Amino acid sequence: MVTSCIDDDILTVLWTPEQLRQKVSHLASQISDDFASLDSSSSPVVVGVATGAFLFLADLVRNIKLPLTVDFVRAESYGSGTVSSGAPKISCDVKLDVAGKHVILVEDIVDTGNTISRLISYLETRGATSVSVCTLLDKPARRTVNFQLLGDGKFYSGFEDGLLDGSIMCARQSCAQIHSLWGMGWISTNATETWPT
Repeated sequence: MVTSCIDDDILTVLWTPEQLRQKVSHLASQISDDFASLDSSSSPVVVGVATGAFLFLADLVRNIKLPLTVDFVRAESYGSGTVSSGAPKISCDVKLDVAGKHVILVEDIVDTGNTISRLISYLETRGATSVSVCTLLDKPARRTVNFQLLGDGKFYSGFEDGLLDGSIMCARQSCAQIHSLWGMGWISTNATETWPT
């Protein structure tokens, strides 16, 4: 059996683990400050977009200095393919009642805005008072949908995509792929797969 170490394929470290920890801590601090005035009966509900955001969400909620509850939602726009349908569907519902609650939607990457827009609308129909979005990576240059936050919702962004433009272009040409390896930082690796668009 041939085993390989992912370290052998690292081309570029985009963000070190320490940079990621600092960014997550900063985002959590902003959220803690912004929601500190809520009484404990209206503590925010943090909803992670499964499955990509789960490690980011775990680190984020450990750093938020507020009482909160956590749930997940799954939205799919790729199906079994690599090209987005542009019309995400909710394939796994939130279990918590978000009616009358302040929701913080946590996503790993906000790209075209289709998924976030769909999820904000979905949470509005479920009765959320406000919906904020917290993303580790924001790609405003690829935005095709200008989503509207709900109520007093805020947008929290860790990094913007300026560092990734060339890597993603290369990924579409099957010569590199970006991996989110939380413990190692975000890295660019050699790969043969193509990046879903």
